[in-house]
Amino acid sequence: MKHKKPRVQSLRKLRTSHILKLTVDIILDFLNLQAGPNSTYTPTQLLHHILSACISRTSISQISDFNDNAPTEGTIRARLKCLELDAVQKKVNLMLKKKVIRTISKIPLKFAIDFNEISFYGEEVNDGDTRRSKAKKGTTRFFVYATIYVIHWNKRYTLAVKYVRKDEKLTDVIDFLLAEVASAGLKVRTLFLDREFYTVDVINYLQDEDIPFIIPCVRRGRSGGIRKLFTGEKSYSTTYTMKSGGKQATFQTHVVVKYSKGKYKRKGMRYFAYAVYGTDIPVRRTFHEYRKRFGIESSYKLKNLALPRTSTKNPVLKLLYVGLAFLLVNVWIYVQWVFLSERRRGGRIPVRWPFTTMLRQILRVLEDLLGFVDDMPLTSV
Repeated sequence: MKHKKPRVQSLRKLRTSHILKLTVDIILDFLNLQAGPNSTYTPTQLLHHILSACISRTSISQISDFNDNAPTEGTIRARLKCLELDAVQKKVNLMLKKKVIRTISKIPLKFAIDFNEISFYGEEVNDGDTRRSKAKKGTTRFFVYATIYVIHWNKRYTLAVKYVRKDEKLTDVIDFLLAEVASAGLKVRTLFLDREFYTVDVINYLQDEDIPFIIPCVRRGRSGGIRKLFTGEKSYSTTYTMKSGGKQATFQTHVVVKYSKGKYKRKGMRYFAYAVYGTDIPVRRTFHEYRKRFGIESSYKLKNLALPRTSTKNPVLKLLYVGLAFLLVNVWIYVQWVFLSERRRGGRIPVRWPFTTMLRQILRVLEDLLGFVDDMPLTSV
């Protein structure tokens, strides 16, 4: 009886060049970097240059100076100067959803919306490009971006970005981001919003649109207002009416009582109040459920690891760089889920592959492609 030879399982490897190509292909599907027929550099080469600046967190000009095969700074800026804000915003949001949407369930999901600020110094290109906020890093003016982030197992993607100008309404920001999610065929199970959205207009808008939400209530003043609900030793639910400027909003409020028990050197009871609508979350679980929103802040920290250094005051270029940084984070999550996670009964086991490691791997490939300079010329002594 002949014995069958055991099959030798071929080892498959995902090369960094494949990840780079995946990223470049997504961008070039939407971003037109074509030039005339006599152009020296292809759109792919230009994109390699820009991504190298993002990943190394340096400037476009430094990439030109220290890479022999890189385009000049002027070439890059000439290709980018024709971009328009609305078009870039639309293309960035298409990029963010391009591949990842295939890995997201079509069941109603949890989403978080928050604002991300980038410090601004100097004079605005257009009046209203920036928004004022609390002083930070020596300035009170910031480029502001609102993002919507899906909370779904290990697939926590940023699905859309909105550049927020001065005096834009919060309800318009929410409406824009929810429209982006709806365009991808996704439905909202619960929307987690930051304290800044705790306003009469936002709460009335969400209730009128029948959008389930959880928003932390803001304590204003030393007495009265929401503080009147902070009584007793047990968590409970009640109805509260918030008034502001002649307008009012009535909503269900979950008052959660937490006992510190010496944690963080605190003792005694602490009260947390949340405006809640359209959810069946038990009152005592509201605090832990809302904490899932904090992943969106982690996405901002990861995004900052892939932002180029630039002094540009052009909101179009700023939005483009922010969008590319978020795209790199999405690619990192997508690659882990589709190619690297191990399938097991009951789900997948993610692999330990930090975002910084992926960036370092891609940068090494880019340095080879762009001809990174190893030797420096000596000056005469």
